[in-house]
Amino acid sequence: MISKYKVFLITLLMGSLFISTGLFAEGQKEVIDDDSSVSRYESYAGESSMGPTIISSTSWVSAIVEASGAKKITTLAPITLKHPPEYDFSPKDIITATKGDLLFWAGYEGFMKKLVSAANIDENKIYKVTTGNTPQLLRGNVEKISALLGTQKEGTLWLTSLDSLFDTLKENVKNLSESEKRVIVQYHQKGFIESLGYTVVAVYGPQEITMSDVKEIEKLQFATIVDNYHSPGGMAFSKEGRNYVELVNFPGPFKTDSILSVIEHNGKELGLLDR
Repeated sequence: MISKYKVFLITLLMGSLFISTGLFAEGQKEVIDDDSSVSRYESYAGESSMGPTIISSTSWVSAIVEASGAKKITTLAPITLKHPPEYDFSPKDIITATKGDLLFWAGYEGFMKKLVSAANIDENKIYKVTTGNTPQLLRGNVEKISALLGTQKEGTLWLTSLDSLFDTLKENVKNLSESEKRVIVQYHQKGFIESLGYTVVAVYGPQEITMSDVKEIEKLQFATIVDNYHSPGGMAFSKEGRNYVELVNFPGPFKTDSILSVIEHNGKELGLLDR
């Protein structure tokens, strides 16, 4: 005998097979813009002491939303994954998504497009976050999301901590010699590294590094190779006398559990903070 729970799951999954146009169909314009979202969700500000139930795609998105003052967050992609956007969601995730008041994602997670379609999520519940770890980008995210949730006080306090951390990192970069500031960097770490005050002399990736790339970059003078833990490739330029570091994008690796801990970890890897 088929239980009611199984019937429910089968109905949801079968329904997704017949949806010809999804919320995130290829080439379709984003359905929610940042300006309209704040007023749309104003009612959540006083809903309860814990705020709305939030479902987020990955640990990176969750960490940004948490920094904005959110308390009830469920992350779909396991924090242990090196490439969370490649997560293959389960029927259980469909149930979880339907129970959320708001759903946050970054816009590039393929599994989220399928999940939204399968779970038939109301487009008014979906909010897009821009992932990245530069001060400017994080400030923009936190200000908008905290306004959305009515958690401006918490968001402002977090931004104070962020500014203090970046001030320390940037001051320590200033103390380096000009030659020590010269780095090559993996594409996804470029913004973060530039925000600290390093001189980026070359960027490699995210595409595969060619022999031509190696020859061109080898002509340059630089002290450090700044690689990306999630998609490394910088060892192609490694040799005696050069520093090599791997930085992380989001919480999970090396016991990082928040945006601030990610930035602190990266600061330690760069030698800007004590271990």
